[in-house]
Amino acid sequence: MKALILATAVLGFLAPAQDGAKKRDLKDRVEIAGKIVCIGCTLEKEAGADAQCTLHSKHAQGLKAADGTLWTLVDNAKGHLLAVNGKLRDKEVKILGWKFPKGQYIEVSKYQVKEGDKWVAYDYCKTCGFEPGDNKDKDLCEDCASKK
Repeated sequence: MKALILATAVLGFLAPAQDGAKKRDLKDRVEIAGKIVCIGCTLEKEAGADAQCTLHSKHAQGLKAADGTLWTLVDNAKGHLLAVNGKLRDKEVKILGWKFPKGQYIEVSKYQVKEGDKWVAYDYCKTCGFEPGDNKDKDLCEDCASKK
């Protein structure tokens, strides 16, 4: 019974905080540059963490900013590819998205990858996934939008 009362009190305390959360807006996006790294391996090499990333997180990737800050990527449809695509590891990127500094998370909107001396933009299509190009902040590429 005490546990039920405690749980009710805690949930009651947390509920107002959820109602007050501001929904992110396109105008709130920021660009953050850095390198895609395996978060576990980086923590192991630089801070001595026992990451065991081959055992559990399978080398989950994040962004290491120029100042050394590690950012975890929100694992949704847009962030998942950056978090798991090993071909992006150690590549310089610029992510346009929403920063959540208290949690050290970035929610990806779109990104660019440095290839040689140029930056290649990638944007998200909810049908095709990420592709080179710019979908003008719509979730469909030109081909998919023309089929609608």
